[in-house]
Amino acid sequence: MPAPAISVVIPTSGKPERLILALHSLIAQTIGTARFESIVVADGAPAGTDRAVAAARAAGLPIQMLRTPAAGQASARNHGAAAARAAQLLFMDDDVLLSPDYLAETLALLGGGVRRVVRAPVYVLRYLAAFRDPERGLRYDGTVLAPGSSLATRLVTRRMVRENWPAIARQCIHRNRFERLVSQTLAEGPADEVWLGYSGSGVALGRRFFEEAGGYDSGFGLRWGAEAIELGYRLMKLGASFIEARGIFSAHMDHPRETAMASFSESFDYFFAKHRVPAIRRVEAKIRGGDRWPGRILSATEQA
Repeated sequence: MPAPAISVVIPTSGKPERLILALHSLIAQTIGTARFESIVVADGAPAGTDRAVAAARAAGLPIQMLRTPAAGQASARNHGAAAARAAQLLFMDDDVLLSPDYLAETLALLGGGVRRVVRAPVYVLRYLAAFRDPERGLRYDGTVLAPGSSLATRLVTRRMVRENWPAIARQCIHRNRFERLVSQTLAEGPADEVWLGYSGSGVALGRRFFEEAGGYDSGFGLRWGAEAIELGYRLMKLGASFIEARGIFSAHMDHPRETAMASFSESFDYFFAKHRVPAIRRVEAKIRGGDRWPGRILSATEQA
């Protein structure tokens, strides 16, 4: 069997209703399912993952399924990359939808250089944050959206993802402040912060470049916030060129993050302790910005 052109690695933990929709966005990719492989890594064997994978397989998506202890996204992504057969890797979140040309355009952009990192804009479907199941309209409190509600027409279904992408694209109007910061940094600098380009829900690069950088740092564990851009920092030091694709995008099916603020701070503390570069603290402050997140007092070294 010939190797696929690109391997899509999807770590997942506890969001099976979103995972099934994310996988259906891979079924709809214009390059066809024969040209890529999908690797789902169940971090901690979360409930519902088997059903989501089985449903996507039944709909026509070949999937390799891996199971790992609950060690966090960095570790799960490394396991997926180790199992990949393609020369190109794309790391996808389990709660996003990729636009139909995403893999085709990513491959075209990666083909021009071995040290390229490709990402695309991420839009946030904020109105889905209240729903545990964004397809059936089941809220986290157990209630179901009334069929006659105007919001019911904006719920995301598997059929919509496969056959009516424009209906989803029309909802992609909001990019959060972090996303706008990434785009601005890639376009205007500063040059020592372009590692922000290794962020988003569909970042791709060559497997050899990924391995040269050492992959994700599994030391982040379950801490969230900087595990991807820390790899971006190491890739930048190796001469990475960060490219933001135009014409493709991903849609994030928003959801609550119960421990995000504390985890974010711990993640950046680990990042800074590892590299001791003032730009890390500058970026952290920019990301926090005007959000209602606890402030922190930076030392003189961190502010330099």
